[in-house]
Amino acid sequence: MDIFSHFLFAMLLSVYFMSSFSEELVIFAGLMAVLADFDIFLHFFKAVRRSKLLTHKGISHSYFAALIVSAVSAGIFSLITGNSFLLTWIIGFIFYSLHVTLDGLAASKIPLFYPLSKRRFRFFIDRAINPILAMISGTILLFYLIIYFVSPEIFYSDLIYYISVFYFGYLAYKIFTKIWVQIRLPKNQKYVPGIIPFVYFIYENHNSEAKLSFALSKKYQFLSKTIKLIETEIENESKEMEYFIKAKALSENYMFFSKWEAVIPKILEDNKFIVVLLFLAESYANGRAYTLEVVFNKKTEELVYISDGFGRDLTEYHNQK
Repeated sequence: MDIFSHFLFAMLLSVYFMSSFSEELVIFAGLMAVLADFDIFLHFFKAVRRSKLLTHKGISHSYFAALIVSAVSAGIFSLITGNSFLLTWIIGFIFYSLHVTLDGLAASKIPLFYPLSKRRFRFFIDRAINPILAMISGTILLFYLIIYFVSPEIFYSDLIYYISVFYFGYLAYKIFTKIWVQIRLPKNQKYVPGIIPFVYFIYENHNSEAKLSFALSKKYQFLSKTIKLIETEIENESKEMEYFIKAKALSENYMFFSKWEAVIPKILEDNKFIVVLLFLAESYANGRAYTLEVVFNKKTEELVYISDGFGRDLTEYHNQK
């Protein structure tokens, strides 16, 4: 979830439950609600980028980190302000955990219960960053930042309750849609939420004795219309399957492949090279998706080139042989 929505959720909860506390504690709660994303700044260090646990949405997005980071932050904050350490620690833990929990509803798998378990979890009702939601949240935050200083009576008015109803209604709608769609799908198909309301995607991965097949389709809620965005297949015991397996093994070194799992391969070749493209359906938006490109020498079968990034047009490969 985007940082604006994280901060706005914290602000809404603060107004509901913390109006009797000091203003310093309310500010502290808001800061703790976004502090889990401090790991983004650690990416300047090469060792961090190579670590799946230290990278963004690694161990920082766990309830264990919430316990430790909030304790350290509470200790510093209580020394500066004189507020109760225990109360500050509890508030810090709650609001840091709020961030972690909300991110557990998004696309990326996170190690919620590390170090008790290294398994990553997600409920996946929304994108990791939904630009429409981010724009709405950012606009509301800017509005409330202005009226807090200009007209505080509006800040504490019933308006904030209507905004709360909107956000909790949004989450409820997303949760219901995920459950309603997913329980009606076969086991080899997965629901992928869209950015725009009432639009979602279906990822399909079918394994038969003869081949592996993959597909991504666009669906419209309340309509029977389906648009096939891409479909591809790889025959078992084929040379293409060997290259796909090699590329999948290499993908384990890239952090998005530990957080997302809906892989769609496309294998292209010319006289010199075999190119394996691995798309991640969770990132699909406006025809483009996060892609790992792996190039092999066709004659020697050695790795020639590998790169990853967002922006490759997935739909141009639809039905391409």
